[in-house]
Amino acid sequence: MGLPIIKKISNFPNDKLPVLVFVHGAWHGAWCWEEHFLPFFAKNGYESYAFDLPNHGHFKNQKGINKHRISDYVDTLKTVLSEIDKPHVLIGHSMGGYIVQQYLETNDCEAAILLASVPSEPIWGLLLKMTLAFPFSMCKSFLGLNLLNLMNTSKKARQFLFSSALPVQKVEKYAALMSSESMKVIILDFLFSKLKRRKNLTYPVLVQCAANDKMITVAEKQHIAEFQKADFVKIRDLAHDVMLDVNWEYSAINILDWLKENLPNTSNEEIEKATNEKNPKVNIDFSDAVPNLIANLGKKNSVDASKTKILGLGKSKRKN
Repeated sequence: MGLPIIKKISNFPNDKLPVLVFVHGAWHGAWCWEEHFLPFFAKNGYESYAFDLPNHGHFKNQKGINKHRISDYVDTLKTVLSEIDKPHVLIGHSMGGYIVQQYLETNDCEAAILLASVPSEPIWGLLLKMTLAFPFSMCKSFLGLNLLNLMNTSKKARQFLFSSALPVQKVEKYAALMSSESMKVIILDFLFSKLKRRKNLTYPVLVQCAANDKMITVAEKQHIAEFQKADFVKIRDLAHDVMLDVNWEYSAINILDWLKENLPNTSNEEIEKATNEKNPKVNIDFSDAVPNLIANLGKKNSVDASKTKILGLGKSKRKN
C-alpha cells in the first residue's frame, strides 16, 4: 500500500486484547512512538502499530505536503486499519487526536485515546501564541509555504513540545526528525472547520491532558472531553509531546490502567502475571507520587482522580 506500518509484537500475545494503533501529530512521524510507547505497550500485552502520514516521517522529503487535508490523513488511517484488520484502540496525539476524532464521526473502534489533542474548535489561540513566540519564523513559514520553519530548531521544539528537563541532546535529535505540515490542514481544517461529535457513544474515550502543554490549553482539552462524552485526566509534569517527554511513563501508565478498567478482557490474571514476570520495572509503586501526577479537572464525564488506578492503586470507572 506504500505506507510502511511499524508493528511491535507483544511479549505474551493475547488474542482477546484489541491492538493499539498510534496516530502521530503535526511535524512528527511514526518515529515518535518507537522509542518508548511501542515497546512499553508490547511489554504489557498489546500488539501495537504506528505509521507515517503522507509526507511525514520517512516521506518528509517528498514534495506535496501542502496538498493534504485532514480527510486525506483519515483515508490513510482507514487504509492502515484495513491492512491490520483486527479490533483496535486508536491513540492519537495532537493533530493525530483530531484525525481520530474526524474518523470517529462515521466509524467505530473498541476505544479511543486522545493525547494532547487538537480541539474540535478553531485554534486561533495557538496560532497567536506561535506568532508571538517566533514572529519571523511564522512569516517565513507562510510566505514560503513551509511550516517546518516553526519546528526546525531545538529552541522552537522545546518551546512548544518539551519540558525544560528533557536533555538538550534529545531535543536536538527530535527536532532533526521533524517534517513540515500542510498549510491546508492548518488553515482550512484547524482554523475554519469544526468537528462533529462521534456517531457512537457506546465505546469509551479518554482525553489525556498534559499540564505543562504550551500548545493546547487545559480548557480546550476539557472541551474535547465534554464534546466527545469522554473521560478526562490531567497529568502533571508533562509537556505537549507526552510520548517523548522526560516523564513519558506517567502518560503510558495512565493509558494502560484506563484500558484495563474500561475494556473487557484487559485485566485478567494471566496478563497481570505476565506483566509482573516479564516487565517488573513497569510495576513500580507510585503511591507517593500519584497526587503529583494526575489531577482530575473534568466534570460530568470525567475520571475521578482520587480513584485513579496506577498499577494497583485505587480504581477509576467511566461515568455515562
